[in-house]
Amino acid sequence: MRIWLAMLLLALAVSAGLALTAQEAREGFVSRFDGKSLAGWQVAGNPEGFRVVEGCLHSDGGKGGEWIHTTRQYGNFVLRLDWMLSKTGNSGVFIRQGGERPGCEVQLLAPWTPWRDDLHCTGSLYGHVPANPRPDERTLRWRTLEVTAAYQRITVKIDGKQCAQADYDQVPSMQELARAGFVGMQDSHTGPGEWVRFRNIRIKDLDADPGFLCQGLSEPDPATRRLAYEAVLRLGPPMVGPLLELAGKGTAEARQAAEQALERMAAAATRPGAEGERKAVVRALAAGAASNGELVARLLGLVVMPESPPDPGLRALERLLAAGGRTGIAALQAAGRIPGAGMTQVLLAALGQAREADQPALLLALGARRDEAAFPALAQRAQKGAGEVQLAAIRALGLLGSARAVPVLREIGLGSQGARREKAVEALITLLDSRGLEPRAREQALAVARLLAVTPSQKRAVGAE
Repeated sequence: MRIWLAMLLLALAVSAGLALTAQEAREGFVSRFDGKSLAGWQVAGNPEGFRVVEGCLHSDGGKGGEWIHTTRQYGNFVLRLDWMLSKTGNSGVFIRQGGERPGCEVQLLAPWTPWRDDLHCTGSLYGHVPANPRPDERTLRWRTLEVTAAYQRITVKIDGKQCAQADYDQVPSMQELARAGFVGMQDSHTGPGEWVRFRNIRIKDLDADPGFLCQGLSEPDPATRRLAYEAVLRLGPPMVGPLLELAGKGTAEARQAAEQALERMAAAATRPGAEGERKAVVRALAAGAASNGELVARLLGLVVMPESPPDPGLRALERLLAAGGRTGIAALQAAGRIPGAGMTQVLLAALGQAREADQPALLLALGARRDEAAFPALAQRAQKGAGEVQLAAIRALGLLGSARAVPVLREIGLGSQGARREKAVEALITLLDSRGLEPRAREQALAVARLLAVTPSQKRAVGAE
């Protein structure tokens, strides 16, 4: 009983123009006609020129409907529909129509007498590209149409067989046609008593398909790349992952376009009121860090805001910092642009895991943040570290601008000679130049610097000559 009920419901759905297969749904097709109303459609001429009859979009000849079109525009898409013409009917399907520049029409026509040529028959791009081969034009029966508009290429299939294909760049009359516009159907373009019907209207918006847009960015044609680039920016965060992959392995033009699009996307996500978009971009960048760590680090520096962990952007930067090399350097540069305690904690965590060769840069980045939370780690390495790590920690204490650094630097300077003592004095001079010390702390720092100064230039800098 349930099986028969399901079959009945399916049959009713098909007859009502609602057929959208599971495969089509997975591919991204959307039904654009509900079989009940003209919701989502707009009539360009007399509204009485189009109505719903038996679950179909119906137009009678002589009513002046002109054409009916979607309420939104499409640039690149796959359109599928069924149509039926009356005995001597005449209609068409418009694509990329309704803007400042004209679109084009896929002709739907009965086998008229006199015979229409291949440039104006069913399946032709009317007046631009002939149908070849010419499809069956018999009327009073349902036929299928599929139109694919992919950048400068248009493909038309009737009943599953290709009958026209065009490249705007290779057809002189098409070169100035619009690349985006409304999708619509012409009314019954013959007199009273004739009609046309449409059903099962579904569209796949290719400009919502990241793979298709990345392919567009890889095209050699500059106009195609520009259109793809604009669509990428409209789509937003879902493009982050695919763009990161393209930036790592595409052509030179594609890599450049991908990086520019990601930078534009990151900047746009930080505008007031776009917090949801910003978080989506951050999550997508964090998820794609493995594919292009250096670029991700640079972009995170643009979109991560000062907030406490566990922000996914901070966690991603922590992993990138630990990677070292060029990726680690990019992550350090990004960290320098992100204020707040959360970023300091990320740097401290990275410092605890970093190889010795990567620790000096991390120490200097921590010092430059002027966050007291970094003091214990800097002081510990300045006192007990070795080699370049110790010297970087001493310098970082000067950058920190904290009065707590003065006794540590005094102890280091008094207990050593050579490079460590000179670095301690340089750190004290940096501390004095920061002008962030209270008067009493400044006097103490100056006194220690004069005590420890070794070189003539140091002595002149602190007035110890």
